[in-house]
Amino acid sequence: MAAASAPSITNNTSPSKSKYRPEIDGLRAFAVVAVIINHFNKDLLPSGYLGVDIFFVISGYVITSSLAGRESKNFLDFLTGFYERRIKRLVPALVVFVLITSVLISLFNPEPGVALGLGWRSLFGVSNISLYRSSTDYFADSTELNPFTHTWSLGVEEQFYLLFPFLIWFSGFGQQKVRGARNLFLWVGALTVASLISFIYLYQVNQPAAYFLMPPRFWEMAVGCLVFIGFQKRAKIEQSLERVPPLLAVAAMVGVMFLPTEAAVPATIAIVALSAVLIACLKKGTAAYDFFTLEKVVYVGLISYSLYLWHWSVLSISRWTIGIHWWSVPIQAGLMLLLAIGSYRWIETPARHSSRTKSKRWSIGGGTLIAIVTATAIFTLAKSENPLYAGNKEISEPLKYRLSSKLCESGNQRIRSGAVTQPRSIHRP
Repeated sequence: MAAASAPSITNNTSPSKSKYRPEIDGLRAFAVVAVIINHFNKDLLPSGYLGVDIFFVISGYVITSSLAGRESKNFLDFLTGFYERRIKRLVPALVVFVLITSVLISLFNPEPGVALGLGWRSLFGVSNISLYRSSTDYFADSTELNPFTHTWSLGVEEQFYLLFPFLIWFSGFGQQKVRGARNLFLWVGALTVASLISFIYLYQVNQPAAYFLMPPRFWEMAVGCLVFIGFQKRAKIEQSLERVPPLLAVAAMVGVMFLPTEAAVPATIAIVALSAVLIACLKKGTAAYDFFTLEKVVYVGLISYSLYLWHWSVLSISRWTIGIHWWSVPIQAGLMLLLAIGSYRWIETPARHSSRTKSKRWSIGGGTLIAIVTATAIFTLAKSENPLYAGNKEISEPLKYRLSSKLCESGNQRIRSGAVTQPRSIHRP
């Protein structure tokens, strides 16, 4: 879900030449709004969660673009530079989000151990693995009460980042070798096919693995990489895709998001393909380009990382407290926006553009240390008797059952069959 840093906007419409395309941030805004609508009420946009898959494609495109032509002394210099930028981009906002949310959920959940466990794991990019190991159904009602469930997508991206720089460098692309782009295209292309096949197969036999793990999701980010390289080396591909009306691509994406969750596999493939097409055809002079480059739309895209982090926290804690109603939606949406703006302005931007740290290794070590200290504090809270809880434990007993580790491990069938009912204090939209 991470966005690249935003240099000054250029007027170059060629995706192979422009380092920053404001319309890509506009596409991020479209993606995050779709996700938020779906998380407010699944009936409004049943497959709006596919906005995350749009983010995956964008991430692959932007990361490849940012590494194209970047000079490095050697592999170590390339690797440390890559991870320094990723840590500055992801860790500060994530640490603050996890820390504050952990305190808040402890106020309302008498036994927040499961939620806090997912919270501290998210700091190391492994919350998706934890959700897979507990065989969690992402669409089950119980997930709505855990304010860290949505961090699975960050885990997928961070695990992708562990592999991708090695592909970039050893293919020769990161060293600007003559055949580097061709090698990267072939390597990534082969992995894309294998990953897509695994996604389709696993979704039939082991849905949590297909949904939460990085290998079956690799192809989505890889498509973004292939789009960038394809534009650089095959102008005919770009020219043919440019003929597609962008509004038609956007309309098709919206249509896919109205598909039921039972159509997850074809819907995911369709949204990834349409995202790639839209990145190609979203050019200056079109009505879609004009919309996606509106100042306010671009700004929502710029704050989309923080907005994604905080939106689920607001919804989850609301379900523990006041619930979600027609009258509460404007307040909750406004709170999400305010938290995202604050995070972007006072945490993300200063951390990303800070020039105080000259040593890449210090930045990496410092970011890792902060994550470890925060995780240790949350782990300690998770194992305690929860001194922060401010409610009546007897009233909250149904909620305790809903969030117990036993339920996460084996109770999803009980929820789907109706054996576990909604507690009265939770109001679904």
